[in-house]
Amino acid sequence: MSRTHISRKYLEKRTPDVRWVARLAHTSLQNAKAYISEAANDYELANHLDEELSRGGRTSYVQISSPFELYALTRVLKPKHVVEIGVSAGVSSAYFLRALEGNKKGKLHSIDLPEQQTERQISSNRQISWALPPGKSSGWAVPNYLRSRWNLLIGSSGQVLPHLINDLDCIGIFLYDIPYTMKSAIADFEISDTKLEKGSVVLADNALGPIRWWARRRNERVYRRKGFGLRGFAIQRESGVTRGI
Repeated sequence: MSRTHISRKYLEKRTPDVRWVARLAHTSLQNAKAYISEAANDYELANHLDEELSRGGRTSYVQISSPFELYALTRVLKPKHVVEIGVSAGVSSAYFLRALEGNKKGKLHSIDLPEQQTERQISSNRQISWALPPGKSSGWAVPNYLRSRWNLLIGSSGQVLPHLINDLDCIGIFLYDIPYTMKSAIADFEISDTKLEKGSVVLADNALGPIRWWARRRNERVYRRKGFGLRGFAIQRESGVTRGI
């Protein structure tokens, strides 16, 4: 696939939200834009993901709407640990890992409870964005050359997350992108909150209620990624938890 074709495909997506990255990472617009451009110009990774998703029968390039922003946040914050709940094909995972590679430090811990596409969904061409095509496993699109910093854990967040959090000393970036109930999301957030520190960033895709709950608990402000359901907040205080909310 040619570079020109990839560029055109990117232009069909909405413009990355540079200001959103700058606000969350407390960096300049110029710095945020530079890292977003770095991700957008990574044609090697873009081609690989496009080809793998096409083989899997996916008609759209991204499952999460803002992979360039995830990359930029990771490059600016240089986290020791990134925790991601929800993987599917692994588009967000791939951009996290590419950024960690650029930082030459850090590890991505991903949790996924895979759901396979049914024959009915396939025959009716009704794709569930997170469901796996036949023969594919969680994170199938992530290139092998990026996997050395990846800890992929299979299972429900309720079962896997407590053990993972217990093993980590801190969380620099947390991304929540799974189907949820308010009860299950709060349980996941309460466990993860114990390892957040000043400068950490919390992100959630299409989970307005849960992330608002968490931000209020931390007395932080939620920022929405322009045009999409991805929201986030940054930890401004060493200990900002307000109990009883």
